[in-house]
This record gives sequence, structure tokens and C-alpha cells, in this order.
Amino acid sequence: MPLFLYSRRAVSFSALRTLERSGIDLKLAIITGASRGIGRAAAERFSEDGWELILNCRRHFELLRELSERLEKRTSCTIIEGEITEELLSKRLGQAALSSMELLLINNAGISLLSLTQDVGEEEYREVLDTNLSAPFRLTKALIPYLLRARQGRILNVSSVWGISGASMETVYSLTKGGINAFTKALSKELAPNHIPVNAAVFGAVDTDMNAWLSKEEREELCREIPYGRMADTKEAAEFLRLLSLAPPYMTGQLIAFDGGWI
Repeated sequence: MPLFLYSRRAVSFSALRTLERSGIDLKLAIITGASRGIGRAAAERFSEDGWELILNCRRHFELLRELSERLEKRTSCTIIEGEITEELLSKRLGQAALSSMELLLINNAGISLLSLTQDVGEEEYREVLDTNLSAPFRLTKALIPYLLRARQGRILNVSSVWGISGASMETVYSLTKGGINAFTKALSKELAPNHIPVNAAVFGAVDTDMNAWLSKEEREELCREIPYGRMADTKEAAEFLRLLSLAPPYMTGQLIAFDGGWI
């Protein structure tokens, strides 16, 4: 059963001035998988710009709670343990003045699986598929009616270069990210008439816990493969997501790489 926590804080004066000039009363970002890695860094970055936040995670909820306590000093932050369901969205958005609200969905949550294809178990296959592909689909589907009512907002899917090129020993992860890429392309065509952009940030190697299994020698070898000479850090990844959120809405259906020239 998801845990739903909500508290409200005033946004900064500068953020209020920005909203006032744009005619938007509230900016609300929904970021999945925000307890660690790119999602956590994105929550911190978007809070600096005055976005109110809905954050979730399936694991490490204590880290998400700690993050929320810090972010509430400058913005409103809702944290959810487990999936963000249609019912929870209804509680938060059902009576909201959507015409004066900018909505942003960042489908970031993801897990990897390092295994030969013939050794992948059914349970772990389904867990990766549900986390990386099915859950983002369900959340996006639930949010679309609110985006249509608001007549503004955007969707950013967090993907991977493995969804384009594929990776040996990570076939299930590659499968799900390839699915996210196709979903991005297809959904962008559906929502383009409503001027709601849908794009994917296609990340290369980012220095997160997902890559913690690499030995020192393996990390060094990986960095030598990347023309830029190193992995991206999570702050850079979050800033890239912010830049995509500011792009003209005419840019939609794009898979935009952030990989240091790697793939």
C-alpha cells in the first residue's frame, strides 16, 4: 500500500516572480525513482527553480524521507513509497486549477540486471520489465487526462544508450529502454496536437549506484571508451533534464543523447 505524505511550503520570491510573469500559478514536477542517483539530483535541481514536487521510490524510502525534509525548506514535497497510482494523482490534482498549473513528469525510475539471457529468471525479468517499462506506462496513462485539462506540461522519459545499441549481459535492461524509446516516439505523436511534448533523455554512463558493481579497473576501462574521458555525474544529468524541460514545446518525439560522445 503506497504511503502518501504531503506538506506545503512557500516557493521562493524569485520563483514566484517567474510564475507571475508566465501566468502560471504553480509548477509541479513528478519524479520517479528519486531516492538516489539521477532522480534525487533532479529533485534537488528542480526545487531550486521553485517547482513543487511529487517524488517516489520503491526502495530506500528512508533516503527519500531525508531528501524531502531538506527540500521542504524551499518548496512543497510529496513523497510516496511505492507506485504513484491514479488514485493518488486524483487526490493531488483532482480539484486543482490545472489551467494555471504547469505539469512535468520525469519517468526516471529504473533498475538493471546483469545476466546472460539464458540465466534470467522469470521473477527478476518481470521485476525489471515492470519497473522500467510497465510502471512508467501506467503513470503516464494516469497523468494524461490532467495534462490535457491543463493544456500545458511535458513528459521526459529517462532512457539509456543501451536502448539504442543494446548491451551484452544486459538484454532485459536494453529491451526495456528500447521500449521506452518507442513509447516516447509513439506517445509524442498522440499528444503533439495538444502541444504536450514527449521526449527521452538518453543517458550514457552516469556515476550512480547502478554502476557500483564495476571494479576500479573496469571503471577505468569504461572511461577510456568514452571520448569525453569520464562518466557523467548526477548533477550534470539533472541539469540536462532541466534544459530539456525548458526547450520549446515544438521539440517532441526526440531521443536526445547525453553520453560524452560515447555511442
